[in-house]
Amino acid sequence: MLNVKKTVYLAFLLIGLFAPTLSFAAKTFTLSVPGGTEVTMGDADAIIPVTITNGSASGSNIRDITFTINTASYNFSSSTIAPVGWCINGTPTTGSISFAMLQGDGSCSTANNGSQIVPGGSLTFNVKVLPLSAAADVAGDSFLDVTVGGFSRGALPAWTRRALWAELTATPSSLGAGSAITLQMQVINRSTVSQSLITTAPTPPSFSSAIVTNTAGPYFGSTTLSATLNATSATITVVSTTEFQSSGTVKIDSEQICYTGKTATTLTGATRGCNATTAAAHSSGAVVYSLTAFTLASGASAAMTWLYSADITGEGYFSARAQNSTATASSVLTNSNTVNIGSFTAAMSITPVSVISGQTVTVNMTVTNNGTSALINVVPNALTPCAGGATETFTAGPSPASISSIAGGASGAFTWTYTVTGATGQTYCLSGAATANGPVTTNTALSNGGTVARYAVSVSPNVIASATANQAFTWSVFNGGSFTIRRVRVATPTAGGNWTCSSVTPPVGWSAVCAATVSFTSPGLASDIPAGGTMNFTITFSTTETVTTDKTVPFPVTIRDRGGAGASNTLASSVIVSAYALTVTHSPTGPIDADGSSRYTMTAALTSGGSPVSGKTITFTTTNGTLTPSTAITGATGVAATLLVSPVSTIAASATITAEYQNAASTDTVYFTGFVKPNIAYWGGLAPVSVTCGGTRSFTMTLKNISAIAMTLTSASYFAFNDASWGGCSVYKAFLNAADAGAIAAGAVKTVTFGSPTSTGAGGGVTVAASFAVGTYSPAANAAPPPESGLFLTDGGGVNDQYRTVTDTVSVSGGCNSVKINVIEWWEFR
Repeated sequence: MLNVKKTVYLAFLLIGLFAPTLSFAAKTFTLSVPGGTEVTMGDADAIIPVTITNGSASGSNIRDITFTINTASYNFSSSTIAPVGWCINGTPTTGSISFAMLQGDGSCSTANNGSQIVPGGSLTFNVKVLPLSAAADVAGDSFLDVTVGGFSRGALPAWTRRALWAELTATPSSLGAGSAITLQMQVINRSTVSQSLITTAPTPPSFSSAIVTNTAGPYFGSTTLSATLNATSATITVVSTTEFQSSGTVKIDSEQICYTGKTATTLTGATRGCNATTAAAHSSGAVVYSLTAFTLASGASAAMTWLYSADITGEGYFSARAQNSTATASSVLTNSNTVNIGSFTAAMSITPVSVISGQTVTVNMTVTNNGTSALINVVPNALTPCAGGATETFTAGPSPASISSIAGGASGAFTWTYTVTGATGQTYCLSGAATANGPVTTNTALSNGGTVARYAVSVSPNVIASATANQAFTWSVFNGGSFTIRRVRVATPTAGGNWTCSSVTPPVGWSAVCAATVSFTSPGLASDIPAGGTMNFTITFSTTETVTTDKTVPFPVTIRDRGGAGASNTLASSVIVSAYALTVTHSPTGPIDADGSSRYTMTAALTSGGSPVSGKTITFTTTNGTLTPSTAITGATGVAATLLVSPVSTIAASATITAEYQNAASTDTVYFTGFVKPNIAYWGGLAPVSVTCGGTRSFTMTLKNISAIAMTLTSASYFAFNDASWGGCSVYKAFLNAADAGAIAAGAVKTVTFGSPTSTGAGGGVTVAASFAVGTYSPAANAAPPPESGLFLTDGGGVNDQYRTVTDTVSVSGGCNSVKINVIEWWEFR
């Protein structure tokens, strides 16, 4: 029989020998989130970036992980995208989501695929959640648990849940030094209770570099006067008081006015010259700003506005949080769009922002001339891919290849297409710049980024106006998986709105009917969405939703494979229902010539609840041609307008113009006829740019034949400008000097002088009328004179006659006459 003492001793000896080995072989992992991680209540796209680090010894690899969370505070989203080489294992629930390894056959398991987390390695999981609402900010939120089979974990990470949602928008995003920036913060109360006296931290919002100065604000609402206001009236008649508190203080020009009540269109009980300001009369259309901080009920929204001056060339962004008066309810720290300050700037965007490998993206570059002189021969450089893992392969562009001229204050656009390839989770973006004669170069612009996904979905339109009826939505589903897709389900809103499905339009051969969840089903393999393919699915709603503040409505899309294990994947899609409606129209009907000079007038009408909204800045962008200007403010009728100058093209072309205000957006497409005749463009060099009324002057400039056909100019060609924009009726018109008449070959550049009083071209200069109103004038083309303006170029035959805009300006000064006033009656009181 074995001696007991020896047995015990032997056991302890064995434990002592193997203890270091057992300790060394322990399987552990740690979790972390970036410092300051915060999410917003009610944000269906909130992401918690959790980094898992394998602290184990050699050979202990992590191939699965499960997160659980308190469903009273959060719900997991099934639209979470797994890291590259990983997949969501099984069907996620609101309280649990599991990840494992993506296998070559499309299945999800713990078998090794090379993407496991090896000892000492780390991997970040971007876990998408829906943070639920509470009465105030909540600090110290975390998971209930995070588990890995056979591993022990470290401490759980923590983050903060914020009660307010905020978005900062700076307009314009491109401007010259000395110009003004309008910054607006839209705030939504996502908490369960009212939040009072909303402000910002810091206040005013800070800029990322010391190149701007705050000049006014915060303003807590705005409208415009709908009637002239004298210096004593106690009632202020405005377009709308929707954005104003029931009592408070407003500012019109430099006067502050305190009021005690309001109706839908008036502020009543006004005390004029409040807060030591001076009472004064104000014109109809003057902007009325609210100086009284607002209180937001649960779910309500409002906006704050500041004005800044752009002091120094550079770029940057604004940053701030929204918060209540006690700082117990706040938003995440939010950054505005990038603002470029300079005489010649560029901005880039890329769409869509989620693609499957092999899908095409569109890249847009907007270039803006923030100076006073025209920019000639604007050409974009080759674009540079970013270091995001995915490969961006050039497909086509730029279109157009160049823009012959961009006037001061105008903008133009170039577009490219690229094919994106890469593994799931890899990102893509592009950067670039443009040049013009001088030479001058823009800043290097960086586009937004996108992500390669196994599956992708987009919905169009993704913004509608409140209470829109009979609206069709089309979901485009892209299949980047290994198997065909046999079923697509779109979950429609079941609460909080009035969404009524009236019809569905499935792909050919597929079936579907209206239901709370519309299920589109393929009849068989041959009709499925093939691997690498896409199909469209349309649902029409006879009624939608009525909102008083912008609302994001989720439409989760669930797809099911035919092969493998018939796995399901849920993708996020959403539609913004905006309290505002924008409608863009154009005039003339078109098409117009693609000659680089013909113009459309683009008009955007902004309404809310069917009523016009005044005093708001509308931002215009285009996919072709140039816009002058790119921003405009709505008047009393809610209308803002800009001019779209045609591109240069020998074939038919089109342009899509987008108008935006906050989340509201509208598009309009216009068309151009290919211009196949000789085409002479203004190529800069206008001199002089300043004249004195009563003096005799000639003007020189450079012209370029941008077509492939020569044109012989005669001395019947002229250059003109007039003072009609200042209420005058004087015209300066100088014909081409005979010495400069003659042929301009295809692609040739020629400097010419317009200085002849008649079409004989004798020269000698032309007198600027003493009646000319003082001012600065843009010699825009007028194809239907009088009054004459811009260039009229002719070869004498009539067929090739053309009117062209001179994109530089002419200033008239001196002892000129005042603007003419027609006196109808004269009353004299003695």
